[in-house]
Amino acid sequence: MRDTSMALKGISALLLDMDGVLYSGDRTIDGAADAVERFRSEGKKLLFITNNSASTREKYARKLARMGIRTSVRSIITSGYATAVYLKEHSPGARIHVVGGKGLKFELRRAGLTLVSGEEVETATHVVAGLDQKIKYDKIADGLRALLAGAEFVATNLDPTYPSEKGLLPGAGAIVGALRGCSGREPDVVIGKPSPHIINMAMSFLRTNPGETAIIGDRIDTDIEAGRRAGLRTILVLSGACTEEDLRRAKNAGASPDFVFESITEVTG
Repeated sequence: MRDTSMALKGISALLLDMDGVLYSGDRTIDGAADAVERFRSEGKKLLFITNNSASTREKYARKLARMGIRTSVRSIITSGYATAVYLKEHSPGARIHVVGGKGLKFELRRAGLTLVSGEEVETATHVVAGLDQKIKYDKIADGLRALLAGAEFVATNLDPTYPSEKGLLPGAGAIVGALRGCSGREPDVVIGKPSPHIINMAMSFLRTNPGETAIIGDRIDTDIEAGRRAGLRTILVLSGACTEEDLRRAKNAGASPDFVFESITEVTG
């Protein structure tokens, strides 16, 4: 549905995906900064959410600033940060082996959690897997050792790909898949979209409820499905990973988003 007059009616808070909605790689999507400012001028509460755990929230804030989108670290939730919050709350004494990037490790350490590697991997209570653009065989091997020793398997997210200026690139799902393939184990918990963990955290931060909250994203299987599960209004933009064929399949499966637009610039209140 491309009815711009109804998309944000009754909505006071927006969860904005970043990759594919505001930018693609290092390229800003045309009009994204203006759209964000328009939402603010309309009094909408905003929270920026990404399943990408490779970078810290500070790095994302700087990236958005370079693109003309002003925000604060407190208004950004990455799957890495959400994973750190989850483990801090549920397993504060965890010993964690990370198969993921520097941003994920930083968020876990900042939460006061203990990371282990090398000869200590078999003492790990948790293996946390996320996007790692410098993945090496040894990292997968150490993760396998920890899982075989009984560590809990935590995935930041299961995204198979993410959009970039070069096209789609392998996402965290590729890392999780490697560990799943060699260990024969499924993740015990998934934190990022479409899991309810990150969405519930976002609404808690904004002090909002599902009926007055919308999510804007570019993926049906993560952003839109997360919103559907949480009872949010779902708005899909076609500036990222989703195609018209994906839309047709979703419609046939009864999983269509509430609204569909070419880009965030078309979304109005």
